[in-house]
Amino acid sequence: MELVRQAYEAWNRGDLEWMLDHSTADAEFRTAQLFPDTDPVYRGQKGFREFWNTFREPWEAILIEVERLEPIGDDRVLSLLWFHGSGRQGVEVTRKFANLITLEDQMIHQLVNFADWQEALKAAGLSE
Repeated sequence: MELVRQAYEAWNRGDLEWMLDHSTADAEFRTAQLFPDTDPVYRGQKGFREFWNTFREPWEAILIEVERLEPIGDDRVLSLLWFHGSGRQGVEVTRKFANLITLEDQMIHQLVNFADWQEALKAAGLSE
């Protein structure tokens, strides 16, 4: 749980190197396809770096607010989150989303994004 909490802190401070240092070499990142110009899946550290740069480019500021972290067994964590973004073109966005994170050897191995909390809870085998 602490690693996941630290990952959101690293994201919020714009610390790509922390994220890469705490992800497996073959990590997989699945987007929820909420934002344009992102691919459905990014693989490995090169892929995550590509996602990071593509996703962050149009935003002046991004904040991920953690609503709930729920451990699922020994190696998965469900995160119910809020995205707050201020775009470079003046657009303000606030929306719910969720992550289901799989850990391997205390590193992020897979991160699956969901556009809907209910969908994420169902995928994790939980309810609200």
